[in-house]
Amino acid sequence: MKSVEDKIKVTFEIAGFWSLCVTLFLLSFPRSWSLYSLGVMLFNGLVLWIFDFGTIFKRLVKVWYIVLPSVTYFLLHLISVLIQVDELSLLENRLMFLLVPLLGFPVFTSKYSDEKISSLFSSYVLGITVISVFLLIRIFWSIVSDFPEGIPFFTWLNQDEVSYFSVGFSVLEHPTYMALKINWALILILFFNRLTSLKPVYIFVITFLFSVTLFFVASKAGLSIWFIIVLAFLVVNLRRGIRNKIMYFGVIIAFILAALSLSIRIQRISNYLLTTKSRIASENYEWRNLDQRTREWYSAIQVIREKPVFGTGLSKAEERLVEEYVKNGFNDEAALRLNAHNQFLEAQMTFGISGTLSLLWMLLTPMFLGRKLKYFSLVASLIVLISFFLLIESMFNRQWGIMFFMIFYFLCVLGIKKI
Repeated sequence: MKSVEDKIKVTFEIAGFWSLCVTLFLLSFPRSWSLYSLGVMLFNGLVLWIFDFGTIFKRLVKVWYIVLPSVTYFLLHLISVLIQVDELSLLENRLMFLLVPLLGFPVFTSKYSDEKISSLFSSYVLGITVISVFLLIRIFWSIVSDFPEGIPFFTWLNQDEVSYFSVGFSVLEHPTYMALKINWALILILFFNRLTSLKPVYIFVITFLFSVTLFFVASKAGLSIWFIIVLAFLVVNLRRGIRNKIMYFGVIIAFILAALSLSIRIQRISNYLLTTKSRIASENYEWRNLDQRTREWYSAIQVIREKPVFGTGLSKAEERLVEEYVKNGFNDEAALRLNAHNQFLEAQMTFGISGTLSLLWMLLTPMFLGRKLKYFSLVASLIVLISFFLLIESMFNRQWGIMFFMIFYFLCVLGIKKI
């Protein structure tokens, strides 16, 4: 017969598991919603620490090399704030680097998270599916309501693109972040469907739904990753169903042409391609002034060159980058106070060599574990996906990016590791 203490531990393990399910379901909803459920999960983790400290601590010691990198990354932020005697409020978003791995550890490593991991991933896929349906219904209703008579539909849609694509469509979060979440969901249902238990017909419907959503999100990075994911799926799976090589290659080529054709029809993307082509063809072409990203990267590199070892520090990074924008005549970037839009440059610029090393430590540790992980391919897919987006966004400067990465990182690496 179980003791009262054992019953309490089981109760909080179950509560922690279900609060994690709710968090994953709400991850694509307005941010504050998932923060509440995440807080409940972390509270359950804290209670489990209190009731079973010895056992949990032993498990933690066995995988210290997985947990320590993110904790170290947070400590760099803390040390920087203390040295520069700045406000601790700067650490508010970054606290997830500390709280999620430590307080969430008992939940991630519980038998419920291990045995019912498919429920966790299914919750996430269901949540982002609901949001995609909501956004598509909303935008289609707006298009039908706003469309004037006497003008070609696509001409009108391109003229009013800002209202229906990108930020006009993704009203709950930044388009790039939504594109990241959709592509991760696609990876789960197309390549790791055993972890979501979806029937083939549902996979087809949801894939189509996510694809349409991504076209409205109109994220260049998001569509690029979508193209690679779907193409890889077709290459692997069509070969099993189509033995005729000509038909097989015909379907692949048809997908490539259709995807490229539809992408170019998005005004935001076609304008970018035309502008980039024009600037490269110009006699006064400079890579640093190719587009907004290159201007941000160039400015960040100049700041890094000034303090390559220790960086500018957390409180001074933004101001110093703005000064560099002004110096180079990048007035729009200065007015908007844009960050480096590259987490690797951001880490080096802010914390110097220690920032880059701790970031790489966090990302590369799972890649070296190999067969020690139950689902190494799943973890590798997450690291490759997040690393790509870190190249074009400073995702760990925002709570949304940190929360997404921390939850799936430790769910994949700890929740499925035999410890």
